[in-house]
Amino acid sequence: MHKQLLLYSSITSRKKCSEVTHYLCLFFLLSCLHAPQYAIAQSAGEDIEPAAIENTPSNETLEREITAEEDPIAGYESGKEERDRYWYEEANNLRVYGSGRLRYRDTGIGGVWGDGGSRVGFKSNWQMLPKRWLIGGLEIGFSLLDSIDQLLDPGSASSKNRDDVFERLAYIGFEGPNVFALAGKNWSTYYKVASFTDRFVSTGASAGGVFNAQTDGGATGTGRANRVLQTRLYVDFFPEHWHIKPFNINLQVQHGEPVPAVDNANYGTALGASLILEMESNISLGIAYNYADIRDPTAPEFKNTGIDGDARALLIGTRWYEENWYLGAIMSRLDNHETTEKLIYFDGTGAEIYGQYRIRGPWWLIGGYNKLSPDSDQSQAGEYNINYSVFGLRYSIDDFRRMFYINVRINNGSNTDGQNIGNIYTIGVRWDLDKTFSWAPLKFRYAR
Repeated sequence: MHKQLLLYSSITSRKKCSEVTHYLCLFFLLSCLHAPQYAIAQSAGEDIEPAAIENTPSNETLEREITAEEDPIAGYESGKEERDRYWYEEANNLRVYGSGRLRYRDTGIGGVWGDGGSRVGFKSNWQMLPKRWLIGGLEIGFSLLDSIDQLLDPGSASSKNRDDVFERLAYIGFEGPNVFALAGKNWSTYYKVASFTDRFVSTGASAGGVFNAQTDGGATGTGRANRVLQTRLYVDFFPEHWHIKPFNINLQVQHGEPVPAVDNANYGTALGASLILEMESNISLGIAYNYADIRDPTAPEFKNTGIDGDARALLIGTRWYEENWYLGAIMSRLDNHETTEKLIYFDGTGAEIYGQYRIRGPWWLIGGYNKLSPDSDQSQAGEYNINYSVFGLRYSIDDFRRMFYINVRINNGSNTDGQNIGNIYTIGVRWDLDKTFSWAPLKFRYAR
């Protein structure tokens, strides 16, 4: 896989040097703006005491970021250091949760009522040995309001050909002091970096290749990966005075998943990996790569699909947040991975930016940008390109768990035929509920 990544990077840089350089300049400019003061001082050889770090996030800010994550396991990962320290006090538990996400969207072809990602689920953990947990979860999504809208107005723009109730996540796993091992349907290693900008409500996440080919990214392995074996490692090898959290290494493997939008075709082996460096000053840098083997792209089933090789997705990202604001950015390179609205594959480069700023109390301003452009030699993509800005206002009752929001998506992109798909105006509410059931931990008491 390492050789494939090197070869892929070399070919890509020769193929689209000027375009990739443009995105890299944007990305690294944002990264440089993130540079915390203690890191600058460290490069000059100065000693910085922990007390001098002013940007360390509060518990309230960290909790807000956990509630923003789609991945239910993010809560375990975020509090891992404290969890390992107080393992002997933690009760086994089962958390049942639901998230209602009602929205109304006004588009160029009419108004649409929808669920906007509503789901119910549970997750549980059981400490079978000291600092050794069995974990598992199930999450079911539903789009009942989309179906009701179709019944009331058969000509409306609601989602078609979509199940009313569908599986979002279903996983089991093991957690140790510095490792997670998981199996089932779960958020991918690729999404660990893509989540830096997947914060909009009812829009966004269009340029990173997460939900490719109009799917949830399950088959290719960049979204909610199907039948995946996955490990998440935390390695703490940095000197303490660098103020860097344990280095996060994520790996996954799949095999034999169907190629989206191609009949009677399956991937061979699919591999995913991501690396995330997170500082105590709440800045993260990440890189992710996903590869899915196309055994014979010249086979008849791939004719006229746009596929001419293996599916590859490369992502780099960064984020930085404090109590009253958040900024994230990613850049992607996609080959045989993403499709047009007509489900024709193409090679291209993308970028996403997401930001939020607290105006006062529970009021937040939201803004961002998504752009994905096929390469100039991808004639099968026609005039297709994604290019939109999002501006919005959010009233947060309980961070991301309970909120009212309004946003506008200003489209400057076009479909394959060159038609602008029009602006989208959205108003909605998200309301999460949960209940945790706990029971006594095991009776063992080893030396602490």
